[in-house]
Amino acid sequence: MTTAPDGGPANSRAGRDSQVLDLAADVRRVRDDVNRLRETMGDLASTVSEFGPQLLDVQRDLNGVRGLVDELTAATETTQTPPADWFTMTADAAQQEWVALGDWVHHVLAGWYQIARAQLPDCWALHRPAFLQVAWLHTSHTQAYLPASHPNQAAEWNTRWLDAALEKVRRYVPESRCRAVTGGPGEHLVDHLETTQQARSVDPGVHYPPAGEVSPYPNPYDQQYAPQPPEQRSPDWAEQEVIRADYWGGYFTQAMQADLAWRRTRDEQLATQNAETETRQQPSDDPPPH
Repeated sequence: MTTAPDGGPANSRAGRDSQVLDLAADVRRVRDDVNRLRETMGDLASTVSEFGPQLLDVQRDLNGVRGLVDELTAATETTQTPPADWFTMTADAAQQEWVALGDWVHHVLAGWYQIARAQLPDCWALHRPAFLQVAWLHTSHTQAYLPASHPNQAAEWNTRWLDAALEKVRRYVPESRCRAVTGGPGEHLVDHLETTQQARSVDPGVHYPPAGEVSPYPNPYDQQYAPQPPEQRSPDWAEQEVIRADYWGGYFTQAMQADLAWRRTRDEQLATQNAETETRQQPSDDPPPH
């Protein structure tokens, strides 16, 4: 065995040639791999260029789906707070709605909007047309301020719906029939109260006049507050005094109790009718007559 000058084994020419051939083979393989990769990249570029318009269509479809999901989410949120159907709801459901309505009038209409007694007379709950306007205001206010609601809904509520509903309330409860009183709840059905007062001067046992239009709800304040002389109050004092729960609350409670009593009676009648219908529809165990 021969040694190289540095003391290591001397490589023969044949060995070097073999290594060169191996390196050349490796270079050719690398070159072939690079060529294949180049072809693959070219094919991918061609494929991407072909699918580019389709990808744009997919992106548009995804945007449409996203918009649909947002709409469905908003619709779901709305259906979770549907309008109160006062015409068909049961007594239990109505009781919850009455409480929610009273809280809303106290905290929102009085606390935030500073609605005056001239705009919303104390006995509004005893007049069903006026009551429905306030109940509708409550429902629409809830809907207008849902997180998914468009800002225009809140704008519409503040600029149109509130004023329109209160204007209807004033028409349903004219001052000639129900008027505000300083220092206490307003008078409900003034003409009836005056007639009752006159009747009581003749017969103390008379509480309501025998003739004329009578409210579906009795008056919870039996003329406890006498009318004040006009000179003791300015003409616009009711336009400035904000509604107070201790003034309208008694009328509200009276209307709620009468409404719930009516609904319980109706619910019982419907339950009885349904039970009788189911009994008639059940098949009889008796054999048919021959």
